[in-house]
Amino acid sequence: MIDTQIRKLRVRIVELGVRQADLAQVLGVDPTQLSAILNERRKPPADFVAKAKAALDRLEAAEEARQRVLAGEAA
Repeated sequence: MIDTQIRKLRVRIVELGVRQADLAQVLGVDPTQLSAILNERRKPPADFVAKAKAALDRLEAAEEARQRVLAGEAA
């Protein structure tokens, strides 16, 4: 089950265009540790998937808000 969740995270990271280094910084982990987890070479901590999903949600919302501002729309 964790493998499937990690794969889904990898897909979402690509879809959002998030750099692994940026996600690692948001999560407070070393980029090499994040890479090892995402490439299934290292078992993620118990709360990793939930934290990563929440971080990606925040990054996505921030990007959507940025796009609205650039387009001149109200926030």
